[in-house]
Amino acid sequence: MSHLTHRAIAAVLILAALSTSALAQEGADVGAKIRETQALVAKEFRHILREEMMLTEEESKAFWPLYERYSAEKRVINEPYLAGLIEYVDRYYNGDLSDEDAERLMSTYFDVEQAELEKRHEYVKKFGEVMSDVKVMRFFQLENKVQAEVNAALAVTIPLADPR
Repeated sequence: MSHLTHRAIAAVLILAALSTSALAQEGADVGAKIRETQALVAKEFRHILREEMMLTEEESKAFWPLYERYSAEKRVINEPYLAGLIEYVDRYYNGDLSDEDAERLMSTYFDVEQAELEKRHEYVKKFGEVMSDVKVMRFFQLENKVQAEVNAALAVTIPLADPR
Protein backbone atom coordinates (compact mmCIF):
# COMPACT_ATOMS: atom_id res chain seq x y z
CA MET A 1 0.00 0.00 0.00
CA SER A 2 1.32 3.42 -0.86
CA HIS A 3 2.39 6.12 1.54
CA LEU A 4 -0.63 8.11 0.37
CA THR A 5 -3.02 5.44 1.59
CA HIS A 6 -1.43 5.47 5.03
CA ARG A 7 -1.77 9.25 5.15
CA ALA A 8 -5.34 9.14 3.85
CA ILE A 9 -6.36 6.49 6.36
CA ALA A 10 -4.67 8.50 9.10
CA ALA A 11 -6.68 11.53 7.97
CA VAL A 12 -9.89 9.50 8.22
CA LEU A 13 -8.94 8.43 11.72
CA ILE A 14 -8.23 12.02 12.74
CA LEU A 15 -11.55 13.19 11.28
CA ALA A 16 -13.41 10.43 13.07
CA ALA A 17 -11.60 11.03 16.35
CA LEU A 18 -12.11 14.80 16.26
CA SER A 19 -15.76 14.51 15.39
CA THR A 20 -16.52 11.79 17.92
CA SER A 21 -14.37 13.29 20.70
CA ALA A 22 -17.09 15.86 21.22
CA LEU A 23 -19.64 13.14 22.05
CA ALA A 24 -18.86 13.05 25.75
CA GLN A 25 -19.09 16.82 25.98
CA GLU A 26 -22.14 17.31 23.80
CA GLY A 27 -24.53 14.46 24.55
CA ALA A 28 -27.52 16.27 23.04
CA ASP A 29 -25.66 16.93 19.78
CA VAL A 30 -24.47 13.35 19.32
CA GLY A 31 -26.63 12.66 16.27
CA ALA A 32 -25.27 15.63 14.38
CA LYS A 33 -21.67 14.73 15.28
CA ILE A 34 -22.08 11.12 14.18
CA ARG A 35 -23.70 12.11 10.89
CA GLU A 36 -21.06 14.78 10.29
CA THR A 37 -18.34 12.19 10.85
CA GLN A 38 -20.09 9.75 8.51
CA ALA A 39 -20.17 12.38 5.73
CA LEU A 40 -16.49 13.29 6.25
CA VAL A 41 -15.40 9.67 6.18
CA ALA A 42 -17.45 8.97 3.03
CA LYS A 43 -15.87 11.96 1.28
CA GLU A 44 -12.35 10.95 2.32
CA PHE A 45 -12.98 7.33 1.33
CA ARG A 46 -13.89 8.44 -2.21
CA HIS A 47 -10.59 10.28 -2.34
CA ILE A 48 -8.75 7.17 -1.12
CA LEU A 49 -10.46 5.09 -3.81
CA ARG A 50 -9.52 7.57 -6.55
CA GLU A 51 -5.90 7.45 -5.45
CA GLU A 52 -5.57 3.76 -4.65
CA MET A 53 -7.77 1.65 -6.90
CA MET A 54 -5.56 1.99 -9.99
CA LEU A 55 -8.56 1.82 -12.28
CA THR A 56 -8.23 2.09 -16.03
CA GLU A 57 -10.42 4.69 -17.71
CA GLU A 58 -12.82 1.97 -18.82
CA GLU A 59 -12.97 0.42 -15.35
CA SER A 60 -13.49 3.82 -13.79
CA LYS A 61 -16.50 4.56 -15.99
CA ALA A 62 -18.15 1.34 -14.84
CA PHE A 63 -16.91 1.38 -11.24
CA TRP A 64 -18.08 4.78 -10.01
CA PRO A 65 -21.80 4.43 -10.78
CA LEU A 66 -21.71 0.93 -9.29
CA TYR A 67 -19.87 2.21 -6.22
CA GLU A 68 -22.44 4.99 -5.75
CA ARG A 69 -25.26 2.40 -5.80
CA TYR A 70 -23.36 0.20 -3.36
CA SER A 71 -22.66 3.13 -1.08
CA ALA A 72 -26.30 4.27 -1.14
CA GLU A 73 -27.54 0.75 -0.38
CA LYS A 74 -25.09 0.44 2.50
CA ARG A 75 -26.23 3.80 3.92
CA VAL A 76 -29.81 2.49 4.01
CA ILE A 77 -28.65 -0.72 5.71
CA ASN A 78 -26.58 1.21 8.26
CA GLU A 79 -29.26 3.74 9.15
CA PRO A 80 -30.75 1.59 11.97
CA TYR A 81 -27.24 1.15 13.40
CA LEU A 82 -26.59 4.89 13.38
CA ALA A 83 -30.00 5.57 14.92
CA GLY A 84 -29.28 2.93 17.56
CA LEU A 85 -25.85 4.37 18.28
CA ILE A 86 -27.36 7.83 18.72
CA GLU A 87 -30.11 6.42 20.94
CA TYR A 88 -27.58 4.48 23.02
CA VAL A 89 -25.39 7.52 23.66
CA ASP A 90 -28.45 9.63 24.53
CA ARG A 91 -29.74 6.94 26.90
CA TYR A 92 -26.29 6.50 28.44
CA TYR A 93 -25.97 10.19 29.28
CA ASN A 94 -29.59 10.35 30.45
CA GLY A 95 -29.04 7.27 32.61
CA ASP A 96 -32.11 5.46 31.27
CA LEU A 97 -30.74 2.45 29.36
CA SER A 98 -32.97 -0.51 30.25
CA ASP A 99 -32.35 -4.20 29.65
CA GLU A 100 -35.07 -4.09 26.97
CA ASP A 101 -33.32 -1.19 25.24
CA ALA A 102 -29.99 -3.01 25.39
CA GLU A 103 -31.48 -6.19 23.94
CA ARG A 104 -33.21 -4.28 21.11
CA LEU A 105 -30.11 -2.23 20.30
CA MET A 106 -27.88 -5.32 20.23
CA SER A 107 -30.37 -7.13 18.00
CA THR A 108 -30.42 -4.19 15.60
CA TYR A 109 -26.63 -4.10 15.56
CA PHE A 110 -26.35 -7.79 14.66
CA ASP A 111 -29.11 -7.52 12.03
CA VAL A 112 -27.26 -4.61 10.41
CA GLU A 113 -23.94 -6.48 10.51
CA GLN A 114 -25.54 -9.48 8.79
CA ALA A 115 -27.28 -7.33 6.16
CA GLU A 116 -24.05 -5.47 5.46
CA LEU A 117 -22.12 -8.72 5.05
CA GLU A 118 -24.75 -9.99 2.60
CA LYS A 119 -24.61 -6.70 0.65
CA ARG A 120 -20.82 -6.87 0.45
CA HIS A 121 -20.98 -10.46 -0.76
CA GLU A 122 -23.53 -9.46 -3.41
CA TYR A 123 -21.29 -6.65 -4.65
CA VAL A 124 -18.17 -8.81 -4.89
CA LYS A 125 -19.83 -10.34 -7.96
CA LYS A 126 -21.00 -6.99 -9.35
CA PHE A 127 -17.62 -5.32 -8.93
CA GLY A 128 -16.03 -8.42 -10.45
CA GLU A 129 -17.95 -7.74 -13.65
CA VAL A 130 -16.23 -4.36 -14.10
CA MET A 131 -12.71 -5.03 -12.80
CA SER A 132 -10.35 -7.86 -11.90
CA ASP A 133 -10.83 -9.93 -8.77
CA VAL A 134 -7.57 -8.52 -7.42
CA LYS A 135 -8.96 -5.00 -7.73
CA VAL A 136 -12.21 -6.13 -6.10
CA MET A 137 -10.14 -7.51 -3.24
CA ARG A 138 -8.21 -4.24 -3.02
CA PHE A 139 -11.47 -2.29 -2.84
CA PHE A 140 -12.78 -4.36 0.07
CA GLN A 141 -9.38 -4.22 1.79
CA LEU A 142 -9.44 -0.43 1.60
CA GLU A 143 -13.02 -0.38 2.86
CA ASN A 144 -12.08 -2.68 5.75
CA LYS A 145 -9.06 -0.58 6.71
CA VAL A 146 -11.03 2.65 6.80
CA GLN A 147 -13.91 1.04 8.69
CA ALA A 148 -11.46 -0.38 11.24
CA GLU A 149 -10.09 3.12 11.84
CA VAL A 150 -13.59 4.55 12.27
CA ASN A 151 -14.52 1.71 14.62
CA ALA A 152 -11.37 2.35 16.65
CA ALA A 153 -12.27 6.03 17.01
CA LEU A 154 -15.80 5.11 18.06
CA ALA A 155 -14.52 2.52 20.54
CA VAL A 156 -12.46 5.19 22.26
CA THR A 157 -15.31 7.69 22.52
CA ILE A 158 -18.50 5.67 22.96
CA PRO A 159 -18.91 4.79 26.64
CA LEU A 160 -19.45 1.21 27.79
CA ALA A 161 -22.92 0.37 29.05
CA ASP A 162 -23.24 1.01 32.77
CA PRO A 163 -24.98 -1.94 34.47
CA ARG A 164 -25.50 -0.01 37.73
